[in-house]
Amino acid sequence: MAPALDRPLAVGIETFGCQMNVYDTAAIFGLLEAAGFRRAARPDLADILLLNTCSVREHAEQRVLSHLGELQRRRRDGGRPRLIGIVGCMAERLGGALLAPPRGVDLVVGVDQYDRLPALLQSLLDSGSGETVTGHRDDAHYVAPPEAYPTNNSHLVSIHKGCDYRCTYCIVPETRGPQREKSPSRILEEIRRIVSSGGVEVTLLGQNVTAYRWQEELDFAGLLDLVAGVEGLQRIRFLTGHPRDLSERLLRTMAAQPKICPALHLPMQSGSDRILRRMKRLYSRQEYLARVDLARELMPDLTLSSDFIVGFPGETEADFHETLEVVRRVAYDQLFSFKYSPRPGAPAARLRDDVPAEDKKRRLNELMAVQEEVWAGVARAQLGRVWRASLEGRARRPAGAWKARTANNRKVLVRLPDGRPGDMVSVRITGFHSTTFLGELLPKAR
Repeated sequence: MAPALDRPLAVGIETFGCQMNVYDTAAIFGLLEAAGFRRAARPDLADILLLNTCSVREHAEQRVLSHLGELQRRRRDGGRPRLIGIVGCMAERLGGALLAPPRGVDLVVGVDQYDRLPALLQSLLDSGSGETVTGHRDDAHYVAPPEAYPTNNSHLVSIHKGCDYRCTYCIVPETRGPQREKSPSRILEEIRRIVSSGGVEVTLLGQNVTAYRWQEELDFAGLLDLVAGVEGLQRIRFLTGHPRDLSERLLRTMAAQPKICPALHLPMQSGSDRILRRMKRLYSRQEYLARVDLARELMPDLTLSSDFIVGFPGETEADFHETLEVVRRVAYDQLFSFKYSPRPGAPAARLRDDVPAEDKKRRLNELMAVQEEVWAGVARAQLGRVWRASLEGRARRPAGAWKARTANNRKVLVRLPDGRPGDMVSVRITGFHSTTFLGELLPKAR
């Protein structure tokens, strides 16, 4: 039974996983605050703590379960939180199993049920018994309240949820459901509210934003044109896309609209056609590289990042070396690379996980080493160049430095006496550390 709580109630949310979860957390806070719940100053001061969770990899779930154990020990010792809820992808995947010991949370709410959270929490407080509410709904599209200066100075805007592709390693179609679009009118209304609140940049979000299509009338390129027409909006970013949907029309729209930032996160997952077919990625190595070449022809300042999985079932050394060849050929700014782990419910879970753990670890280390070598060459070529960048906030170090970001998504630290998030500065690149550049401020032209 849930313990009695003194009013007013303070709610905290800890977010695990992708930018979609970050957006959902903001939307949940908006729903709860509108219903009279108070936001806790910090998660450790919350009476009610919600964990907004990710299931895309086993490690992501293990992080949540480990943290949950710590929270339960703190609660048994008489501390906060007094109520614990699991929301998000783990809630959708595991459901009521999270209510039972040893997990023993008080509430489980799936990704399409957040509008019911205020009533569910009130019912929990009144009755003392936990509930599990999951399942997908076509009408569930949430809007995060606008803030003048969000993290990284870019407001997240969800344009759809779910995914209709069935990549064999992926659990998203199970946890997020089929692809369902937010209407263009609602997207534009949300962006106009952001701009009227002081925002100048948005990042359009979805499991596969490039597949957006509203009632067969409007594709993603068309949506970008509409968003670019919002007066006062200065920059548009988006993620994550799928190579299959990266059409010439979309690339030409990006190149033609100065508000659209020339940066693409374009997950490839493997450089081997054989493994791409086993993953059901719906494109070939040659098709992927052709899209990259066209994108760079149209947008010379374009930067690329990607996802790769090593050790997928059946991957040989020859397959893996084809991945390394692609990484050298494309010269990504950043890679997010992972060892394959089976996800219960994903089609690939039926395949024999036949790549030994030590081979997965070695391949991951080798992939990361190749990326570091490639990136060092890319970064050195930037030394001495002058960039325009938008200030995001003060850096922790070095003293007096600010974090800034270029239109093509490169991070740079620059010392300056004062500034405001959103201000544009000119910097000359003097060095780099990992994926962050160092720059010196150039005086404003008279």
